[in-house]
Amino acid sequence: MAAIRKYLSVIHGIDFRARTRVAYELSAMRKMYREDQYAHLIQVRGKSAINKKELMNIINTLPIRAKTICLVNLVTANRPNEMVRLRVRDFDLKNRLVHVYLKKQKRWHTKRLTPEVTHAVDVYTREYDLKTDDYFVGRVYRNGRYESTAISEIGFCKALQRWTGLTGYNFRKSQVVAMHAAGADVSTIAKQTGHQSLETLIQHYLTVSEETIDKYL
Repeated sequence: MAAIRKYLSVIHGIDFRARTRVAYELSAMRKMYREDQYAHLIQVRGKSAINKKELMNIINTLPIRAKTICLVNLVTANRPNEMVRLRVRDFDLKNRLVHVYLKKQKRWHTKRLTPEVTHAVDVYTREYDLKTDDYFVGRVYRNGRYESTAISEIGFCKALQRWTGLTGYNFRKSQVVAMHAAGADVSTIAKQTGHQSLETLIQHYLTVSEETIDKYL
């Protein structure tokens, strides 16, 4: 170990003394954040769930492309990186299915669609004359011209914000909470969302809604 440190310091000019000093300063900062007076600085607030009926009311007022994309995002509870990679060929409208590549888990997963969603997808693909290999979201210019391309996740999130004022994770959490409130068990919810860890699903998504709390106050 001493020889390696000597080699790195001489040949590559790495100052291990400086690194030790930085480590000490970071340790002191971590101790500071554990004090009660600084607790507010480490408070983490996740994306909140929206009442699904209210969200559907917003979505149903949108133009067909925005409406369809939002409906698919809501019902499938897809992550932004999953939405931008969807292609038209991934939809099986006859059987109300969509095949989603879960980038985080490096595997394909099949999710269910509702009749309302399949109808919207059919109308949208016909109106924009989308082909099998076209990207489902793609890009549409101001003149209405559609371009088949995998837009960035940031671009997709900005579109959702522009259409609904919400993020993809608001959609994802809203669907999870709505399924749970309707009586779905954790395994059923995970089957639709693509969660591999039930523990993660329970810890980060299955929060008790404010409406449920209000009912018992």
